[in-house]
Amino acid sequence: MIAEGRRRAYQALIRVERDGAYLSVALQEALASTAMDERDRALATEIAYGTLRRQITLDRLLSPLLRRPLSKLDPEVRVILRMSAYQMSWLHRVPAYAAANDAVELAKRHLPQAAPLVNAVLRRYAERAREWQDVLNRDLARASDVERWSVMHSVPTWIVERLVADHGADRALEALRSMNEPAAMSLRVNRLRASREEAIAMLSAEGVQASPGALAQEGLRVQGQVDVTRLQAYRDGVVTIQDEGAMLVAPLLRPEPGMRVVDLCAAPGGKTTHLAELMGDRGEIDAYDVTVAKVRAVRQQAERLRLQSIHPRLGDGRQVTPEGPYDAALVDAPCTGLGVMRRRPDLRYRRRPEDVLQLAQLQRDLLRRACAIVRSGGVVVYATCTLLKEENESVVHAVASDPSAGVRVEDVTSDLPAALGAKMGERAGGFLLWPDWHETDGFFMARLRRL
Repeated sequence: MIAEGRRRAYQALIRVERDGAYLSVALQEALASTAMDERDRALATEIAYGTLRRQITLDRLLSPLLRRPLSKLDPEVRVILRMSAYQMSWLHRVPAYAAANDAVELAKRHLPQAAPLVNAVLRRYAERAREWQDVLNRDLARASDVERWSVMHSVPTWIVERLVADHGADRALEALRSMNEPAAMSLRVNRLRASREEAIAMLSAEGVQASPGALAQEGLRVQGQVDVTRLQAYRDGVVTIQDEGAMLVAPLLRPEPGMRVVDLCAAPGGKTTHLAELMGDRGEIDAYDVTVAKVRAVRQQAERLRLQSIHPRLGDGRQVTPEGPYDAALVDAPCTGLGVMRRRPDLRYRRRPEDVLQLAQLQRDLLRRACAIVRSGGVVVYATCTLLKEENESVVHAVASDPSAGVRVEDVTSDLPAALGAKMGERAGGFLLWPDWHETDGFFMARLRRL
């Protein structure tokens, strides 16, 4: 009988591989489709996320054991081989025979003619599964640095090249290593409804252990992986799922009650609702996004948190024309998302080099529009969850150096928590959070003031 955790992991991964589904959505649907105990749920999550994080590495390890290229095999076979090899090499508590046996049973169920191939390949793989680093070191002895780092850290070569060019080899390598580490779960406390201490007590009553975060006053770090959406504290609007690094963005607008603010890229609503909470839910926040589904997501978050000051609006942020100027604007811009690859490992395979150029143009247009619709003396905060200069400092510099924009870049150091210490990640024209330094997602943020 196939272990339930493996069966559900396969269901999620095959949807990603065959249908192009997002892993987070596919896994959520797989886990929601049946009652599972926490061990099976944890195993499914570990296998699904771990397999995608290590996909390039796994493919390199499996390829010598196959007569045909892995890309030529049926998607069912690719998924079964990858997820089984991942368990054998990285999940040391999982016996190799258990992973192999379930792999063969999965093959018999979904593609019976491939079962002998799966069995043969995994038996050979098991012989060297724990020594995967030594195997790759021999295989890559004559490879270029970029190819070696790409395979060892399972990141496409173009991303490795960009990070090295932007930040140097040492900094890039540390970041790449961190991209394959599981991300901590953070929650933001809605302090209009509870103090941080009260929220910790409420979570504890539901069997969830949480402690104060290191960076944000509203932040909590949760032990283990928890389906927060099932908790009463979440349903009652006491907590919101948000990375602690993301919690540093909204305060940069220095929000106060009564302000009139615009968020040009609001979905799914994490930073928008944080702004409303910091404003005491007194004021006006116009929250724009480009699809009905995204606008609905913002509205649902606001309703769950019982916030009245947010006005979700359908529209392209580049075309917003208000009746009067805003006090502040937030541009949480669409980006390549390379700072959140720990949480969204499939992003590394979805993005292409040409995306950077297209996104940078969109980012500049959004930032220019934001600068045009704030009052004299008002502020604009620009933020991304990527580590690439072309989407970060270069965008800010392009807009700030244009006299027609009428803005200047401000130093945000005094607005950032002292807990960041010496590793402040300062950049020309902004600030960068690194996953390995700060135990957060990778975020860039900058503040511009209208002259």
